[in-house]
Amino acid sequence: MELRSRLEAEIAEELRLMRSFSMDDIAGVVEAGEGEEAANRLIFFSRPTDFPSHLDALRKRLAARFPEADEKFRKGCISFLSHLTLGLSSFLVQWNLKNADLHGDAILDDARIKAEVEANLALLAEWEALAPSVAEELLGEWRQEAEARFVAERAQEPEALAEELVGSSACDYLRNMARAIEGSNLRKIAEMRVAGLNHTELGNDYAAFLRYALYLGASFVTTNPVLVDIAWAADPDHWNPVMDRLVAADPNADDEELARLATLEVVLANMHLLRPIFLLTRGGMGCVSLQVNPKRHGDAQAMIADATAIYGELRERLDGGVPNVVFKLPGTRAGLEACYALTSQGIGVNITVNFGLFQQLRFAEAIRQGQAIFATLTEMNGRLAYPVRDELLGKLDELAAYGITEADAREAAAWAGVAVVKRLHRLLQERGYDLRRIKPLVASLRIYKEGPGYDRLPSPYPDITEDVGTGIITVFPNVRRAFDAEPRIELDPLRVEEPVPERALEVLAHSEIFRQAYYVADRSWVPEEDERFRPEYELVLEDEEAVAAWPPVYNTLTQFGEGYDRFVERLVGRRHLLALRERAQAGAKLSEAEEALVGALTNVYDVTVREALGLVCDVPEDEALVPLLRQEGVRQALESHNDEEIAALYRLALAKHEPDSAVRRARKFVGSYSSYIARLSGTTG
Repeated sequence: MELRSRLEAEIAEELRLMRSFSMDDIAGVVEAGEGEEAANRLIFFSRPTDFPSHLDALRKRLAARFPEADEKFRKGCISFLSHLTLGLSSFLVQWNLKNADLHGDAILDDARIKAEVEANLALLAEWEALAPSVAEELLGEWRQEAEARFVAERAQEPEALAEELVGSSACDYLRNMARAIEGSNLRKIAEMRVAGLNHTELGNDYAAFLRYALYLGASFVTTNPVLVDIAWAADPDHWNPVMDRLVAADPNADDEELARLATLEVVLANMHLLRPIFLLTRGGMGCVSLQVNPKRHGDAQAMIADATAIYGELRERLDGGVPNVVFKLPGTRAGLEACYALTSQGIGVNITVNFGLFQQLRFAEAIRQGQAIFATLTEMNGRLAYPVRDELLGKLDELAAYGITEADAREAAAWAGVAVVKRLHRLLQERGYDLRRIKPLVASLRIYKEGPGYDRLPSPYPDITEDVGTGIITVFPNVRRAFDAEPRIELDPLRVEEPVPERALEVLAHSEIFRQAYYVADRSWVPEEDERFRPEYELVLEDEEAVAAWPPVYNTLTQFGEGYDRFVERLVGRRHLLALRERAQAGAKLSEAEEALVGALTNVYDVTVREALGLVCDVPEDEALVPLLRQEGVRQALESHNDEEIAALYRLALAKHEPDSAVRRARKFVGSYSSYIARLSGTTG
């Protein structure tokens, strides 16, 4: 048996075990406070014919205990039934309960599912009346989660939107969520795959809020240090405790190890959410795309070593299960070497920093020879389109001779990544490659609304609408929100097979960057090439220096590297802050921990800076802190945040610890510095 078949057999055995559970097992999970886990087991692993009777028995069992139970049990019950109701109101039912490929005619119909939802809502209303404080606690958690998601989606007034979504009861929240899910344009794409119209999957191009994307039909997620950093900045209340726990658990970890541990924490959480899909599809879907250190993009052996070590670690964390993960590799010569090595071991890969067919086709050949269940070929549409746009706009005077205007240039550039995806899809099909195993993946989506020429596009989202029918389309939260808000979006299930408008190609032929991406020099793939697209300088992976300097690659690697450094610096700042907290709690002087103090105060993360200043304000007077606070580097770093709260805390810290300050003299009028600072902060806020 070949390696790929053995992996599929392992996955099938795990699926068999997951389907072996009793209602006592599910009730025990609920009683342990893991309501979401219990709901997922029922939705993903119940036989559809058993589901109604099992759920009815479980509702009765929990309802019998609810009136006399403690608050922990009550919260677990409401959480369980709420998660279950959301799942039944979403795309999740398609993976198992309505999956005719798995169960034939023995599936649940819409009427049966609707009846179960209504029964759940009726019971939830009773439980809320019996336990209003528990219900209010959950409503608060849902508001906080919704607000953080709306922030990530760049919505206007996220707090007000969260209030409106959650409403005043669990039933309000669940009905409002069901309406949002039902009205999603993205969900329509997922439904096309279920209907057999194409093979397009959806992905969540973000490190958080995968659960909501799953409700819409997502089956893939991208995580990397940069995306984790963005998610962290968007939702510090959630991520600060997570990162602090990781830092505290391994105080001797170096900076790179800290970044790896933090990324793995997010990866494992997302793997857990996607695990049922991975099992139900025998490993064909349900993976997390994992990137460790993007700064090692030129070192094949380092990438191979990192990936194999992490793969083994994930195996252990899954009790020997096949990890539902694919490893990001760059579309470079070193990445190709790593691709051959990893896929030969059955480890999936996601080829990124990938823009041109000179990259895509070489990696497609490597993946085809490997043993991975599936792998992806990412086309970073927006990261190709923008350099092409800038190149064309930079020579409009020259292009005027061809009748090309600014509007023409902008419109054509928006087609650049789409054109490469369409051609890649067609070439792989013509070669007979299995597109469910070698999946083109569209990423780095853009919204084209502001600018001349964009009104001539088929939609403001050509990276989505014009690529439907390809392997995976992975979507940023802000793009998802904008796309789902559109009242009318025309979706063709096989739009990827339609040609790019000829006028767009005529304009794109004037871009050297586009020609380098679109041209195929290998005559085994394209016997006769359109010479309009022959670049002045043909790129090949072996020309490592030229590939690294190519604008789409250079810009992306530079931004990834800078983002990785920022993520590491944020983690290091938390380590400094934890050291300060420990000293403050032990009554030790902060002035004797100069490295930690200066490191926390000069950190890029404003939340860390505020917390560090708060500690300085709250410890006993220590004149030795003043020269540290007045260091030029500290002062400049604090000013760079341009934050009124940081500035106020800095003034308070100086005033407290300087001899003969007004704050010190005022101490006799207040019970503590904390209360005095609270008063001042209240007046300055």
